[in-house]
Amino acid sequence: SLIQAFVSLAPSPDDLRVYMAAFHKQNKQKGKGHSVRCIQRKRSTTGVDGEMISALDISNVDSIDKVYRILTEHMKLGEINPKACECMRCYFEGNQSLQEGEPSQAITLYDQALSAVEQQPSQPLPKGSILMKRARAYLKRASNHRTTLQTLVNDLAETVPSASTMKILYQSALAHPAISTPIFNRVAENSKVQQAKFRQIRYRHDMYEFALLHAVQDSLQATQILPWKAKAWLLAGECLAELRKLEESNQYYQRALEIDPSMEQTLRGVMEKNRVSQEFMDAARASGFSGDTLRLALDVAA
Repeated sequence: SLIQAFVSLAPSPDDLRVYMAAFHKQNKQKGKGHSVRCIQRKRSTTGVDGEMISALDISNVDSIDKVYRILTEHMKLGEINPKACECMRCYFEGNQSLQEGEPSQAITLYDQALSAVEQQPSQPLPKGSILMKRARAYLKRASNHRTTLQTLVNDLAETVPSASTMKILYQSALAHPAISTPIFNRVAENSKVQQAKFRQIRYRHDMYEFALLHAVQDSLQATQILPWKAKAWLLAGECLAELRKLEESNQYYQRALEIDPSMEQTLRGVMEKNRVSQEFMDAARASGFSGDTLRLALDVAA
């Protein structure tokens, strides 16, 4: 993200080149941010770095504001596009919110970052990376919905009487007609409570799937923008798997493998699990389970 910030905020791609560098532990400054070395060189027409004029080391670079100051005050590259700065600031803050377990806040910030991208189509802003991060945020939101969903299902299960309990109530009503009406009224009242709880479950499951649909949409769009990036295809496969689109998931995993064969050991097991799960779902549907019921059961059990 730091490299993306320098590239995206530079007034012109010819103004600077950005390289990753490794620092020895004993030379690394304390602080949560990165260390940046700014080297001014003479311009070269050959594509090779020109002669060095000056150098400056800056530590603890952990925000867009600091990147902005480096570009304008230390490197004196001129005016920075304010929309590009807004985009990258929202992107960085969204990443921070996601790390802190606040997916809804992260999604709002990523929305703002992407809005700024659309207003600056000629600026080299990292739209694909922002979409991938927003997909991750939607996955986290979906996970939170699923946790709530499982709690609601457990709560409902505690209110549903067992078959043996219902049998005892029925036999008591038959043996003692005087109390049959109160018994049946109580059962009816409990049934209304259970129906209300089930509606909450369906609503929460809809919210869960809605978040997953957004995650899938963002991740698929990211593969179109970053077709060479294996992690984009990997993320799309993960999102599709969460949505129970297992065959499609394996297709995206396969593409990730083609780009980065080092994922072989990890993904082969995941793809085999998808294949087995798909066979189970096909068998369940053939036995009469509806798609909605099957998805709800699997999502609660996950």
